[in-house]
Amino acid sequence: MARDVKFWKEDGSFKLRVCGVVQVKDKILIDNCDNAPFWSYPGGHVELGEDTRKAVLREVKEEVNIDAQIIKNLATIQLFFTRDDNMPFHEIGFYYLLKANIEPKDFVIEEDRGRLRKHQFKWITKEQLKSLDVRPTALKNVILNDLENQEIISYVKD
Repeated sequence: MARDVKFWKEDGSFKLRVCGVVQVKDKILIDNCDNAPFWSYPGGHVELGEDTRKAVLREVKEEVNIDAQIIKNLATIQLFFTRDDNMPFHEIGFYYLLKANIEPKDFVIEEDRGRLRKHQFKWITKEQLKSLDVRPTALKNVILNDLENQEIISYVKD
C-alpha cells in the first residue's frame, strides 16, 4: 500500500503536495471543500518514492476523473501556517499547469474517507480569479501574469 509523504508530530505537521491548475480553453478548474471560505486547485499528496509529475496526473485523475497533460511547472511553494488547533503546519507544494480535452462544466463530488466531504468544482476565467480567494494566494500572480516556471516561493499566512 502506498504511503503519502506527510507526518504529524506533537509540535506540528508536514506534507508534500501536488496540485494541477487544469486549464480548458480560457477556464481554470477550482475546488471548494465543505463550503470553506476559500477555493483551491485539485490535487493531493505525493506518495513515498513517487515523482511529483506522475503524482499530479494521478491525483487529478483520482480526484476529478480528468486525464490531463502537463504543460509546465508553475511554481513550487512552501506554506507555513497555524492549523485550527494552533499547531504549526509546513507544506511544500508543486503546482503544475495542466491541459485537458474536455468540456468545462461545473460539478460536485462527495467523498467518504472516514468523514463525508463535499467538493464543489467550478470553472472560472482569469478575470474571475482576480476577485476570488483561491489559495495559495502566491500562485495567483503566477497564473494571472503567465509567468514562467517559478522557483520556490515561501508564503506565510498570518
